[in-house]
Amino acid sequence: MSLAQLHHTSSGPGLAAVTPGVPPGVRKAAEQLFGYVPPRGTPPRPTPAEVDRLPAAFSLTAVVDGSLLLSHTTPVAAGGPAGLTAHTHAVHLPHGAALPDGVLPVFCWGAPQWARTAPEGGVPKPVAAFTPARELSRSSLTRFAASRVPWLATFFAEVRALVADASSPPLVLVERDPVAVARWLALAATALPPAKAHRLTFTTYTRAPGHGHRISGMLPEDYAALDDPGRYRVLDCAAAPPPPRTVPDVWARLCARVWLAGAPGLFKETAHSPEPGCLAASAVRTGVQVDAEARAVAAAWITSAGPSVGQSDLSDFVTALSAAADQNDPVEAPALTGLREALRGRLPAGQLEPLTATALTAAIRTGMPRLPFLYAGDLGPALRDRLASRLRSDIRSGLTDPGSPPLGRPLALLRIAETLGIDHADLLPELTARAARAVFADPVGAADIDEFRDSLAGSPAVRNAVVDQLDALAAEDPLAGSRVLAALPLEVDRFTAPHLLLYSLPVPQGDRVAAVEGLLRAIGLSPMTAPEALGTATRRVWAESPPTGDEARRLLSATGSDTHRTAGTLPLLLRAAFDARPDDEEAGLLATDLLNSFAPDLTPRDRAALELLLYTDRLGTPAEGAEWVRHLTAHASSAAPLPTALRTRAERALAQRLLAGDAADIAELSDLARSGDPALLAAYAQVAAEETTLQRLRTDPAYAAACFRDWSSHPAATPEWDQTRLSLLTAVLRPVVRALSAEAVRRIEHLLASHRSTLAEEFRAANQGRLTRLARGLTHRARRRGTQP
Repeated sequence: MSLAQLHHTSSGPGLAAVTPGVPPGVRKAAEQLFGYVPPRGTPPRPTPAEVDRLPAAFSLTAVVDGSLLLSHTTPVAAGGPAGLTAHTHAVHLPHGAALPDGVLPVFCWGAPQWARTAPEGGVPKPVAAFTPARELSRSSLTRFAASRVPWLATFFAEVRALVADASSPPLVLVERDPVAVARWLALAATALPPAKAHRLTFTTYTRAPGHGHRISGMLPEDYAALDDPGRYRVLDCAAAPPPPRTVPDVWARLCARVWLAGAPGLFKETAHSPEPGCLAASAVRTGVQVDAEARAVAAAWITSAGPSVGQSDLSDFVTALSAAADQNDPVEAPALTGLREALRGRLPAGQLEPLTATALTAAIRTGMPRLPFLYAGDLGPALRDRLASRLRSDIRSGLTDPGSPPLGRPLALLRIAETLGIDHADLLPELTARAARAVFADPVGAADIDEFRDSLAGSPAVRNAVVDQLDALAAEDPLAGSRVLAALPLEVDRFTAPHLLLYSLPVPQGDRVAAVEGLLRAIGLSPMTAPEALGTATRRVWAESPPTGDEARRLLSATGSDTHRTAGTLPLLLRAAFDARPDDEEAGLLATDLLNSFAPDLTPRDRAALELLLYTDRLGTPAEGAEWVRHLTAHASSAAPLPTALRTRAERALAQRLLAGDAADIAELSDLARSGDPALLAAYAQVAAEETTLQRLRTDPAYAAACFRDWSSHPAATPEWDQTRLSLLTAVLRPVVRALSAEAVRRIEHLLASHRSTLAEEFRAANQGRLTRLARGLTHRARRRGTQP
């Protein structure tokens, strides 16, 4: 079948010959498109020899209807004033049509079928196909690619941008010979998918680029005179080569490598897939030298391609990739590992062995966080020994790297060291201690906790060392120990991990001292032979609050101080004493037991706190002595910082003793008033306002009289005391007195008068509603005279 042709002469009637059937619209477009402007500097009337040296224009132009015109325009010498004309021979390719045998348009360049003159009689000679020229042969194009290395990858990147975005600026190729432009176009057409290459419009020569062509060739002198070169993408191959740089487009770099390797057949082989990975995989498999990113893309493509890649090609690819891979490249390493995992089971272990070794080496040397899992059967003895020798230093340094996370990579390195037979026993304690601490802090949410679980399952040495570390940590923190045991698959017994085993058992209900004995009995241990387990059992039973005084005394008496000393339970017993409730009558006795049993083990602060507890319990007994405030303050100062419960107990005990109402306590009250201690005064006021005190004020006139006497005394001793006593007189005592019977009030007045006559008068004034004013007056006079009433 002959192609539809058009012949156009620039100096004649326009279309000189047209194959019947060419649409009128195409004919009209051709008359406007075809033309020729000679290069700058061409003589007005060139000689035939000069005309022969002028460049021809070979073009593929899109027509409005979607069809294409493939044309060859040659200058022709003419007589007369014109001096030069041009003849264009074109073929019309309707929309969707292709050249015979699928030949790409650019490969029709230089074919002998292109006519330089109009056909005689106006009838085009039939053209069934075009014969490619030698200049576009595979060998010629390969040599040309080698001569254009500085621009090669950039060119393919520009071509890809043109194809991807029809609105992007056109590309200008500046070459001294339009043949070079044709070769550039042939390089691009070969690399592109056929459908894209078929419609990539171009011209090998023009002085006005971009007029319907995505790629235009220009001579250097014409490009230099271009009005607005910024409108175009430009590759100036007539200028000095650009400085070396890496083109970001991996496909462009691949195309350059394939052409330089003289392997353009790979483009046809991979034309079915537009992804760079397919081309990269074929390049690697056939030995084309590509960069690390391209190899990573190839590995990723093979990983995702699955069974579509045949076993033979797969094996060849793995062998080639393993030999070419850069084992120090951080981009390539993850792709190697991913490919190796994807191919496990698809290739025999022997065929996968090179990739396993390469992926493992790359993952270790590039510091990958997640390392490939290595089984004993993945490598033969000889390769395993070579890898062990090669990676020993990297693995050992990775195991001891203080900047690495405690889990994840170090544990994976440990598994690999075991599989390869690399010595690491000296590093195991520190590594497993770091891992155990991280897991103990957060057994569920710790980073790489899954890697940790895998390590426990896959390595007995790691599991035993970690369990030992976790058991030691669990002895100090019962709640965390329980969380660890719940989150991790640990099988423990009383010999390997007695503390963790205790956390696996439910705490018996009822008597808590008996519960400790029950836990130890359940795991077959005695506190005498395993005192450390006693410590864990007690912390398990009293995980949130300390024992009561009675429970602590029973614990201590059950085994004696030596066992508790070894068990490390002294802090728990001390907490039982210091945190005892005010009504815990056994707390003082516990303090005596602790002072007697652990004298050498107590810190000065703990000893002072226990002595404060004993002194507090002596208040109100014959052993209380005198100067209560001074003694209590001295003990509290030596025990600072004082436990909150003990401080509250001591302050309340002093307040209750001072509010007992004994006449002999006046000197002690004076010490309180002059101390101005806010905490002691606050406790005193609090106890004075409690219902027990109020009830006694209502029912015991003598007590009411004593309180009035105390709260009216020592005015101006300290501002804090004045504020406290005035508040008690007005807010506590006055409401009670106003509610008393007349007989009870007279009884109080009589008692006060027997103590001092003015007190009765002051009380009567207070009973008449002038208590606050009177109390303030007394304070003012006391400050003025420096005396007490």
